[in-house]
Amino acid sequence: MAEKNGDGSGRRSKVSRSSVDHGHRPGQDQDGTVTTSILDERIDNLREAIAEIDSALAGRKELNTQFVEQIDREAEEVKRHLNMLQPPWKTGFYPELEFLRLSFHKSLTSRAKDRRGEELKYWENGVNLAKERRKFLDEYKALLATKRRLDGP
Repeated sequence: MAEKNGDGSGRRSKVSRSSVDHGHRPGQDQDGTVTTSILDERIDNLREAIAEIDSALAGRKELNTQFVEQIDREAEEVKRHLNMLQPPWKTGFYPELEFLRLSFHKSLTSRAKDRRGEELKYWENGVNLAKERRKFLDEYKALLATKRRLDGP
């Protein structure tokens, strides 16, 4: 009965005659060195991708800080304007002032919503980048282990 190879076809897997005759393992050059240029290139690409993700995470954190600071500054400015208005029980009812007061309150509410939205986006971006980084890091570690086995004893 024919021995099945990895593709389940029933054919025997072929090993080159040179690797059998000269004591070389499959994947080795004639001079006995392991051909790992593709593996090395992939490892380097993964290393660069991980560094890019780390850089993106740091950049996103900086961007978040800037956005939140800007939103807070805008909210403080609106609060200052709102506090400059006299309360209605002191000045009487003036529709223009009440419209302005309402406008300031809406602006404050909008700033709070913007802040929450930015914090949520920052968290989502961080989680997505961390997942991507974890995938790359796992593949990187697996390829390094493979390379060590190929370079082996």
